[in-house]
Amino acid sequence: MSGLCYGILCARKGHDVLICEKNARVGKKISVTGNGRCNLGNQNVSERFYNDGAVVKRVLNAVSVAEYLEFLRQCGIITFTDGAGRIYPLCESAPAVAECLRYAYERAGGKTQCNCAVTDVRKQNDGFTANCGGRTLYFDEVVVCCGSGSGCDSPVVDEGLKKYFTPLVPSLVPVRVKGMDKTLNGIRQKGVVTLYSDGKPVATERGEVQFKEYGLSGICIFNLSAVIARDKAKGKVHDYKFVLDAFPDFSQSRLADVLRARSGWERDKLFYGLLHNKVAQHLLKIGGGADELAFAAKNVSFSCEKLLDYSMSQVTAGGVADNFVDEKLRLPNGVRVLGEALNADGLCGGYNLFFAAASAIYASDGGRE
Repeated sequence: MSGLCYGILCARKGHDVLICEKNARVGKKISVTGNGRCNLGNQNVSERFYNDGAVVKRVLNAVSVAEYLEFLRQCGIITFTDGAGRIYPLCESAPAVAECLRYAYERAGGKTQCNCAVTDVRKQNDGFTANCGGRTLYFDEVVVCCGSGSGCDSPVVDEGLKKYFTPLVPSLVPVRVKGMDKTLNGIRQKGVVTLYSDGKPVATERGEVQFKEYGLSGICIFNLSAVIARDKAKGKVHDYKFVLDAFPDFSQSRLADVLRARSGWERDKLFYGLLHNKVAQHLLKIGGGADELAFAAKNVSFSCEKLLDYSMSQVTAGGVADNFVDEKLRLPNGVRVLGEALNADGLCGGYNLFFAAASAIYASDGGRE
């Protein structure tokens, strides 16, 4: 996203732009975002949805949602906003968004070389040389906007750039939990999930939990996984636990009263009409009466074993450390870095695509140069 956006904006200014893409086509990841619908951004963008990097704050303070939407409009992408503030293309097609951006880049005069890995970038007195698919080419500017390893087996960081990177960790990802009750596999349960770190609550999300054979998934779990990933990217190690309140709109005492009123019911039918039967059976294993069951239903606990790998993650926590990039998002050697290659990650809801594009808008604006 950041590469195409930056290429479009620079080509429109008359610059000779070449995108070197190691895949068979530019914009491959855009084509599969948002479950194919392409959640382009969010009207409620703010720093609280991102990690606490200085670069994130700088970009968000400079680029507005309105500026981003105008850029999309100029590329032929008409958008609408849902009730939660999420921004989608009118066509609700991620592949169509990628096509629009590729076509906008082509119309602006940009060039593309696919199946082309870039290696051995060297700073010269008046620019850079880079090996592009076996050819050594000269550039006035080199921009790294390669995204991350999410959706792949693992990140691949060029040897010359490794010294600038923080540790990298898959984020917005399902989690494996210890001793998972496999009978829950495939069940979905709405509620409020609180993440505990070393016994202390650190984050809460409301939404739908998807139970898997290995553990937990779903948007609320993805967002909580970001807390863990950001800790790991900083080298912090904690014990994490997810606690699901399956009845967030009931007090524990009210729920206990409902169960107590069913005192004549068979035990395995106590949660009929309240919970999916398999979730109910999971709770009933603990034993106890109405008070104990009410407590269990509002405190369904899962101990985190680990985050799953990059192939199942939406973004990567970590990236080029803030202290290595200047106000123009350039490294000490003059190479510019954009998008997820920076130490920037957001929660689910369009925040990551917005930042990728916003970093390109920020870097390409002559008024900010």
